[in-house]
Amino acid sequence: MLTYKSGVVLGAAVAGVILGVAIQAPAQAAARNQAELVTPPGITLQEPSGRGGDEAGPTSKNTPGIFGGGTHRRGGNGYLLANDAGLTLYTYAQDTVPGHSACVAACAQASPPALVPAGVKPVGTWSTIKRDDGSRQWAYMGKPVYTSTKDSGPGQIKGAGSGFIVVRLNADDFVKRPFGVTIEEVRTVNGYALADDLGLAIYAYTGKGENTPKNCSATVCADRWEPVAAPRLAQPTGEFTLIDRKDGVLQWAYQGKPLYTYDGDLVKGDAFGVGVDKDFAVAAVAANYQPQGAGMYFDKGRGAILSTDKGMTLYRVDFSYHNPDGHGLPGSFNGSPAVGRAMGTAPCVDECLKTWRPFAAPAKALPSGHWTILERSNGTRQWAYKGFAAYTYAGDKKAGERSGSDIYDILITNDPTIDVYQDGDVYKDDKEMKYGRRVLRTRDAAANYWAYLEP
Repeated sequence: MLTYKSGVVLGAAVAGVILGVAIQAPAQAAARNQAELVTPPGITLQEPSGRGGDEAGPTSKNTPGIFGGGTHRRGGNGYLLANDAGLTLYTYAQDTVPGHSACVAACAQASPPALVPAGVKPVGTWSTIKRDDGSRQWAYMGKPVYTSTKDSGPGQIKGAGSGFIVVRLNADDFVKRPFGVTIEEVRTVNGYALADDLGLAIYAYTGKGENTPKNCSATVCADRWEPVAAPRLAQPTGEFTLIDRKDGVLQWAYQGKPLYTYDGDLVKGDAFGVGVDKDFAVAAVAANYQPQGAGMYFDKGRGAILSTDKGMTLYRVDFSYHNPDGHGLPGSFNGSPAVGRAMGTAPCVDECLKTWRPFAAPAKALPSGHWTILERSNGTRQWAYKGFAAYTYAGDKKAGERSGSDIYDILITNDPTIDVYQDGDVYKDDKEMKYGRRVLRTRDAAANYWAYLEP
């Protein structure tokens, strides 16, 4: 763990103890204490399209747009599982024989099987089946998965129905847990961790000796760790056991490690207990994919921030509009993935590239999780996170600096053909405008701003 003036660089080593079964996984997972990966290479996570996070399915009255894709629901369960192009995955009700697909011939033409890329191995809840033609098909929780020709872009679920069921991420599948213990997406570990019934991160005591905090860096540290209490009639569940403490509290433990919450965490996703005491670590159970060369650092004031593995901050460019939450609050507003996809690499070309440097993706890299790949006009490949192209900033001179955040690019033009209030689509008349109003166009917005990427 490398310490810098502005924060702690986590790099590939997650600031959390992984409390899951070690599995064979790609190098990225091996470097992260063999954490179970949420998605293997070639499988991505997408937010449902439709305004405010509502899904734009066959019965939905909502029109997908650039403001579609709201925040995910509890535990990340709102994410759709998708292929490398972002197309939603489905299971098929008639697949009742383990290891066999009943969707062949005309069925497979309308609902193509999600095939496993060459050289990719299954991880965690993912497995493969062999189809009659010899190809390998992905299976999630043992069920073969498919895409649909009815879907034309990320977040759509038009293929649902006629026996096909949308596959959503179910974080509860990671660990069998007792009542009162949940699983939440925690930004600091860029993955999923145990949480209490309020959704606050749970920490595992990893020190030796008696079950009390030691080595605290703050004088009041010992008063800041609260045991995760179990009801007096609770029974062990899965790998959860019980500790009868001297103070009378019945405390949960997982894999033999006592569990605590930290009073500095206030809302879901917080993990400000990281680094407070070396004997406490977030009880992480699964990790999001992280590409080679990517890292993350933890700033005590801002929380988790994505970076290169050298600690150089990663940024995205978004278009500016009024947002009541602001875009400077930790984890408050990461932008709509649909906006990022619509913008692509277009906002930063020519002179821009002298200041903002694309975060390059290797030639053979595959999209996975929140990370996708964009191809620039010169043929190079660039990583994108949650739809937004990722860049480093030339003005950052050392790890942990964020001098590129909140830089605005203002569009000043006298060209009457540029309509800065159109979202880039072509409309025949005002009746076709989305939501009955025009919005800032994404490629040539009146003002684009740069913000650091948060997990």
